[in-house]
Amino acid sequence: MRWFQLLLLGSALLLENATALKYEVTGTRKGVPIPKEQIKFAPYQFGRSKNNGPGAVQPAPTKIKKKRANPISSSANWCGAVNHSPTTNKIKSIHSFWQVPGCTKRTGQTYPQAAAVWIGIDGNTWPSALLQSGTVCKIDTSTSATRHEAWWQWVPDTAFTISTMPLAVGDWIEVTINTTSDTAATIKFDNVSQDEQVIVNVTSGPTLARKDADWVVERPYYGSSLAGFPRFDTTWFEDSYATRTTGGNLGILGATQYQIPSLCNSTEYDNANSVSFSV
Repeated sequence: MRWFQLLLLGSALLLENATALKYEVTGTRKGVPIPKEQIKFAPYQFGRSKNNGPGAVQPAPTKIKKKRANPISSSANWCGAVNHSPTTNKIKSIHSFWQVPGCTKRTGQTYPQAAAVWIGIDGNTWPSALLQSGTVCKIDTSTSATRHEAWWQWVPDTAFTISTMPLAVGDWIEVTINTTSDTAATIKFDNVSQDEQVIVNVTSGPTLARKDADWVVERPYYGSSLAGFPRFDTTWFEDSYATRTTGGNLGILGATQYQIPSLCNSTEYDNANSVSFSV
């Protein structure tokens, strides 16, 4: 992936073969507004994120919930819950809490190794666009040097880390993505543990269908290649829900639980909670 110039605060991102992504940024630290010039983004190497499958379906995991109702499917890169809404009742917003997981290198996997935890809208039955935000742990080399970063992306545009956001293993993260149209949305990324929040108000982005609600741990692409997938701490998506334009929230129950064969399983707990874990 190429590196792109980023102009913050109401500017356009100029990407080859992509839309002009326009947005503004605000933030607070311990309740005090952060000057805009102190909120820094950096282009990230994520390739195009979409759910790639199918493959051999893993057996339903039993160590967390003995009886399950959600259908399961396999993916090369997504491990989590994906629910759907008809175009007559589009997804308006999506929300969840999780804790930043630690990750350790997995023998036999290439480098870099990375696990991205995120929530988003579309990217499954509507693969041409995906709006997402979350955290990523990345192991760059076999030395086990690990970085944890906050990030957001409106696919097919490039991903950006929120490079000034503090992040540590175990921090509680709350993310809310609220759309105001198919091409406009607000991303609220809140590190609850460290009392720091960044809000990205996107006024022009790629067209969403607003059909898919995603709560996912991903094996991300770096450029055109899948990263190696490390072992990561069991990750619960808590207080998870999606609101819809004409009413009726969408939750975890009824979602497809995607698995990455031999690497990651996911299962529902109830309508508000899903869990993804290494295998």
